[in-house]
Amino acid sequence: MIIAVTPGDPAGVGPELLWKLLRSRERFGADLLCVGARAPFEKLGAPIHEVTLSELSSARRIRAPKKNRPFVWLLPAPNQAPKSARGPLHLEGYQSGWSIKTATVLAQKGIVGALTTGPISKERFQRGGFPFPGHTEFLAHLCGAKNVTMMLANDQLRITLVTTHLALSGVPKAITQPKIIRTVLQTVEHLRHWWKIKRPRIAVAALNPHAGESGLFGNEEIRIIQPALDHLRRIGRERYQIDGPLPADTLFAKHVALPPKDRYDAVVCMYHDQGLIPVKLLDFPQTVNITLGLPIVRTSVDHGVGFDIVGTGRADPSSLRSAIRLAAKIARIRA
Repeated sequence: MIIAVTPGDPAGVGPELLWKLLRSRERFGADLLCVGARAPFEKLGAPIHEVTLSELSSARRIRAPKKNRPFVWLLPAPNQAPKSARGPLHLEGYQSGWSIKTATVLAQKGIVGALTTGPISKERFQRGGFPFPGHTEFLAHLCGAKNVTMMLANDQLRITLVTTHLALSGVPKAITQPKIIRTVLQTVEHLRHWWKIKRPRIAVAALNPHAGESGLFGNEEIRIIQPALDHLRRIGRERYQIDGPLPADTLFAKHVALPPKDRYDAVVCMYHDQGLIPVKLLDFPQTVNITLGLPIVRTSVDHGVGFDIVGTGRADPSSLRSAIRLAAKIARIRA
């Protein structure tokens, strides 16, 4: 099996992290095909074995070449960006987007078993010609997936999000009963299929302080969240257990205080930082981003590009390691 790895922004820590893992000769139960720019690996002094898209597409059974020393098996991104109506596109932003798009096609065709993505600069990504808020939305577009859910997971906590990359001021209007129902059901589906949890226990966080305090601090719980959860209980009580809406300030503290066997299998959160702060606080290095609802397997690191630490040796490959391992595990289950 092959895992396609896109290192993200060529000027960020992604290429450095991947080269650290390759040099360590870690075993993932899969070959790692890097889809990305060549220049950062040359700068790192990494030996490179290039492969073309036509070679990957035409071969019946692809295997990484066998070598006695670590190397990067690379499908290289173009080293020039096309021009737009406004002028030349940002090269490294274009390479980031090209790599994601190309690796997604490889996954859709079954040439690779899964996709693991490194960190991109969303601003440079958009200047490179890709008008999307981030990976999740771009991958949904590429795969024609109408509804996807962002999950972040480590050994202590799994969270999924009703809304993702959105200004906080826009969150209340973006929360709807259909979105909550879809997020919960996709969470349940993947816990059952990927983690083999027969009857997942799901907690749903409230939006407002103290779960709105009976409407005193906001009425989204009364108007939107509670009716959605009541509907979910009616249609699937045998397949899952749902608690909520629960005040977020105590939910996570109570969750981690329980023995692992008694914890929730996932917590559904209303907005980005409500979920990402606790999951990263508990175990930032090992947290993995997973996109639910795609026809392909996609995992990702949970951190940014780290422009300020490139070349210092401080970049930690733990999240990339965990993301590749999880991608390989899920791909084997699907296969």
